[in-house]
Amino acid sequence: AFASASPFAASASAPAAGGVAPTAAAASAPLVVAGVGHGVAAQDAQAWPDGLMPTALRTARTPGAVVSIVKDGQVLFEKGYGVSDEKLGTPVDPQRTLFRPGSTSKLFTWTAVMQLVEQGKLDLDVDVNKYLDFEVPPLDGQPITLRQIMTHRTGFEERIKDLVAFDVPDPPLRGVLAGNMPARIYPSGTTSAYSNYATGLAGLMVERVSGMPFNDYIERNVFAPLNMKHSTFRQPLPDALKADMSVGYEEAGKPGKGFEVVNIPPAGSLSSTGEDMAHFMIAHLADGKYGDARILKPETARMMHTTITRPFPDLNGIALGFYQTNINGHRVIAHGGDLNYFHSDLFLFLDDHVGLFISVNALGKDGLGEGIRDDVYHEFADRYFPHAEPVQAIDEATAKAHAQLMAGRYRTTRRGETTFLSLINMIQPTVIAANPDGTITTKLLLQPQTFVETRPYLWHQVGGHDMLQAKVVDGKVVLWSTDYLAFAFAYEPLHGLAGAGLEVPLFVLSLALLLVAALVWPVGAAARRWYGAAPLTPAVRAGTRWTAAAAIAALVAAVAWTVLFGVVAAITTPHLDNWVHFVQMLSFIGFVGGWLVSAWNLVQRVRTPGRRGSTVWAGVQFLAFTMLLNVAFSYHLLNFSSGY
Repeated sequence: AFASASPFAASASAPAAGGVAPTAAAASAPLVVAGVGHGVAAQDAQAWPDGLMPTALRTARTPGAVVSIVKDGQVLFEKGYGVSDEKLGTPVDPQRTLFRPGSTSKLFTWTAVMQLVEQGKLDLDVDVNKYLDFEVPPLDGQPITLRQIMTHRTGFEERIKDLVAFDVPDPPLRGVLAGNMPARIYPSGTTSAYSNYATGLAGLMVERVSGMPFNDYIERNVFAPLNMKHSTFRQPLPDALKADMSVGYEEAGKPGKGFEVVNIPPAGSLSSTGEDMAHFMIAHLADGKYGDARILKPETARMMHTTITRPFPDLNGIALGFYQTNINGHRVIAHGGDLNYFHSDLFLFLDDHVGLFISVNALGKDGLGEGIRDDVYHEFADRYFPHAEPVQAIDEATAKAHAQLMAGRYRTTRRGETTFLSLINMIQPTVIAANPDGTITTKLLLQPQTFVETRPYLWHQVGGHDMLQAKVVDGKVVLWSTDYLAFAFAYEPLHGLAGAGLEVPLFVLSLALLLVAALVWPVGAAARRWYGAAPLTPAVRAGTRWTAAAAIAALVAAVAWTVLFGVVAAITTPHLDNWVHFVQMLSFIGFVGGWLVSAWNLVQRVRTPGRRGSTVWAGVQFLAFTMLLNVAFSYHLLNFSSGY
C-alpha cells in the first residue's frame, strides 16, 4: 500500500531539491541542490494546486481528487478537482464529497488509543492479552505490546484473505480477529512488518476498555470535538452520507466500482471529506486542540508525534502511529492509505504548523493515479520548504565494491510466510542491480530508482528525495530499506536457488518438460504403430501412461494456482475456501502423486535393459517433478489451510 508511479517526478538529469546529482564519479566536489521558497500563503496555496492538479488528473486518467492545506490552526485552502461520479458529472466538493482514506484511518485508531493511555485505561508496554478475551500467543517467550502494534513491530505475517469486499455487511470485529490470526514470523519488537491485523487488535482494545463499539467511540471522542460531521467508519455508509460518496474507479472512462468494505475497520474503513481531514490535521498540529475542544493533552500529543522508533539509524522512523517523512530538513509525520480505488496521504510539517491532505478516486492508468500523491507532496515541500544541503558522493572504488555487495535478490519482511502467499517471494523478488559507475538501481514504488552512495552503506536517490541504507554483518548484507518504507518493512536477502535467480527458470523449465511428457505418450504410441516398432513391456507402458497422466495433473495444478493468484490479487474477493481446497487437492495429486509415479517409472526403466535413452528421459521427468515438489513444499502449496 505504498506504491507510486508518476509522470510528474523529477528526472535524473534535473535533480529536485533535496536530491543528488546523477553519478558517483564527481566525488571531488559537494553535490549541492537548492531552491527558492515561496512561503505557504493563501493566494499561492491556491494558485499552485490549481496549476498542478488538472494536468495531473488528466495525465493519470483519474476522475477526481481533493486537496486540503492547513496552517497555524486555520484551513488555508481546500478544493475538489474533477468529478466524484463520471456518469452524473458530479464535481468534487471538499466539504461534502466523501473519499476513502484507507490506512490513513489508522491515525484515528491511534488517537483513540492515546486518549485511553492518558486516562490510564491502556498501557503501551504490557502484554496485549491483558485487554483481550482471546490469546495472542507469545513467540520465543515474548508477547506483543500496544507500542509494538503502533510501530508495526509485532512480527505478524501478511494476510489479505477477506480484507476488503464489495457492498457486504460490516462483520463483527472480534470474530474477524479471533478467527483469522496470522502467524508470527518475527519476535516482537525486532523487525518492521506492517500489519492491518495488529491495528485491528488495537481497535478491539479500544472497544473493550471503553465499553463502547469502536464506531461509537470514534464518533463521540474524535469526530464530535473536531466537528467532523461528514466522516464515518461505518460500513455500509449511513443513509445521510450515501449521496455524497465518491465512486471509485480503476481509471477514468471505465465503469465505477462498488463501496469497498474493509473487514478490519480500525485499519482502514474511514470515509471522510477534505474539510473534515483538515480539522483532524489542525488538531494534531496544535498538540490535540481544535478551537475550544481538545482530543489529547499537549504532552500526550507530543509523545505521540516525537517518540521515534528507528529501524535504520539514518532513515526515517515511526512515531506512535504516525510515520516520519522528513524532507528538506523539515520534520514531517504522515500516513498514507490505499484501498483498491482510493489513494490518500496526510502530511504534518510539525515545526511549520502546516498540514497537507490529498486523496484521489482512482488507481489511474498504469497505476499513475496513486502516484499523484507523492508528486504533490514533493512539489509542495520543494516549493514552500526548499533546503540547500551539500551531499558528498563516496569514492568510486568503494562505491563499486559496495554496489556489488548489494546486488542480488531480496524478499520483504511484510510478507505471507506460512501460506501459499509465500509464493510471491519466488515470483516477485525485489532486485538490486549494480551499475558500472558504482550506483545501484532497484524497482521500488512501481518505477526504477537509482541511488548514489554518500556514506558507507547509505545511498541517496538520484534526482529525488529518497535514501537507502543497508545493515551489513561480517561483510554480508542482512537487511536494507529506504526512507519511505523503513517504518513498514525492510528487505532480506534470498538464498539458494531463489537468491541465484534460478528458481523461477527451473520451475518453468520443469513445467515445459512435463508438457512434453504429456505429449510423448500419444505421439509415441502413434509412432510405434506407424513404424511397426516392438511393443513396450507392460511395466514401461504403464510407467509412460501414468507419468503422462501425472504430468497433466501437475500442469492443471500449476494453471489453477495461476488463476487463483489472479483472483486473490484483487483482495476484494468473496470467500474462496472451496476453490483454495480444490487447488490444494490438485497439488497433492499433481506434485506429490507425480513425483511418486515418476520415481516408480524411473525404477522400471532402469530395470529394463537396452533402453538407455528412455531411462535418461525418465530421469529428466523425475527431476522435473522433484523441482515442482520442492516449490510446492517450500511455498506451502501442499497445505490443508484455506488461510492466506
